[in-house]
Amino acid sequence: MADGSEIAVLEARLQRLEEAVYAEEVEQRPEPAIESLANFQSLVGISLEGYDRIKQAWRKLEDIEKFLDPAFVDRLTLPDTAKAEIVLSAEKDIKTLAAQLEELQKMKDVFDSEHVRATANYTSQLHSLAQVHIDQQEQAEVLTDDVRRMLSEYNRLVDLMSKQFVLWDETLTKYETANLPKKSGVY
Repeated sequence: MADGSEIAVLEARLQRLEEAVYAEEVEQRPEPAIESLANFQSLVGISLEGYDRIKQAWRKLEDIEKFLDPAFVDRLTLPDTAKAEIVLSAEKDIKTLAAQLEELQKMKDVFDSEHVRATANYTSQLHSLAQVHIDQQEQAEVLTDDVRRMLSEYNRLVDLMSKQFVLWDETLTKYETANLPKKSGVY
């Protein structure tokens, strides 16, 4: 059995717990927390009377939690040999990753250099340059659209002028052939 000092320690811990839970409501609480919990437990027990299935579920709650654990399925489905084979099949990838990490470790001095640390100072300038670049892209798109429109107009005008010249050529040829001197039929 517990001696008096252990009980005193437990009571002190319970008192601190009640103070933490009830905080400013110390005077307003109707009963100590331990009595409230005991009453609650008895009410739960009374409400479960006659419900054998719920009682069985309470007893099997630990097993249910174990079965709901995602790691439980892995333990059931994959034996240790299969897990070892998975690790061995990924051996090449693991070695590649290890080599890359070693190379990255060697380059740590480069990443910690003054030049890399100074990039924070240039972010505002980089931002303004990026904005200028975006503006220039928009201007280039506008100019491209203008050039396409002008080329389309030029092509339409050249096509119209070509048709007009062909029409004038036909008309001129018709008048020239009409005004040619008539030759006599002697050869």
